[in-house]
Amino acid sequence: MSKGSQIYKHIMTGVSYFLPFVIAGGMLMSLAFLIDAGNVGTKTYGSTIPLAAWLLETGKIAFSLMLPILAGFVAFSIADRPGILPGIVAGMVAQSGGSGFIGAILGGFVAGYIIYLLKKLTSNIPRTFEATKTLIIFPVIGLLLTAGVMIAVNAVVEPLNQFLTGALKDLSGTSSILLGAVIGGMLAFDMGGPVNKTAYLFSVASLTGADGSATSSIVMAAAACSGMTISMSCALATTLFPKKFNDNLKGAGKAAYVMGASYIAEGAIPFVIAKPKQILPSIITGAAVAGALVSAFGVKMSAPIGGIFTIPLTSNIPLYILSFIIGTLVSTLMIGFLTKKEEPVEQT
Repeated sequence: MSKGSQIYKHIMTGVSYFLPFVIAGGMLMSLAFLIDAGNVGTKTYGSTIPLAAWLLETGKIAFSLMLPILAGFVAFSIADRPGILPGIVAGMVAQSGGSGFIGAILGGFVAGYIIYLLKKLTSNIPRTFEATKTLIIFPVIGLLLTAGVMIAVNAVVEPLNQFLTGALKDLSGTSSILLGAVIGGMLAFDMGGPVNKTAYLFSVASLTGADGSATSSIVMAAAACSGMTISMSCALATTLFPKKFNDNLKGAGKAAYVMGASYIAEGAIPFVIAKPKQILPSIITGAAVAGALVSAFGVKMSAPIGGIFTIPLTSNIPLYILSFIIGTLVSTLMIGFLTKKEEPVEQT
């Protein structure tokens, strides 16, 4: 197996384990905002009603585990079970340190290959010391080395967030259409990574007025609408252009329908990994179009999350849905045009 195929296999192993956390967490949070729709505009929106508060908290817990699980099982794919501990911790360090999705993937590879190296170095230790390897060398030394490398990973990736946040603030004083397009493109750029999270958090911050009160926002509507196109366009492409995808991606397309409807961009990850040159520019363009259209129409959103459950909370449902459809079709048709049947995808 080529190096590229091995990397793809390791990442897809991590993705297959972390997707259920993303889907379940995202859907529970969306349901919380739908149930609590009567309290739109309040600071406790999404958690005023006890059931909504419980769903929101449970969803957040599931969501908070996705990066540790991703990193843990990337490491597992490389180094088997001893890689899980340092991998999960690497994902947590990436999450708390601001390097996000990119940091978690890098952390998974760091942890996996550190354990792989330790296995090689200790391969000649007598079997009587096997417990020492599994209980001390792999978990303790592996964790220390992984954590040390993650300091450098966070130091490199986290400043990107600061730069992007500053750039968005500068844009907010110009055209709302341009800002909506940029927000959409950023959300699609790395699907849950630091660029995506910067755009999302900036959009959520726009729901708070200068006096600290809750308000609706065009920026949040642009983010909510464009974010749904990312996974949905990949899913639709597998339906409209089935001969251009292998069985693995066709299966991922079914899950991507649910994830797109639930405002979960990570559904596009298997497609971007398999066909980056075709998929990434397509989803960025479609998301940017959706964000620009929502902004041009002046649609506002009062919920800090997208998805079909929060569509009723927009100021103009027909124009919001129209923007979503156009953005999704732009991405889908680009994927169909750029992806050739004769370009097989490596099987995992």
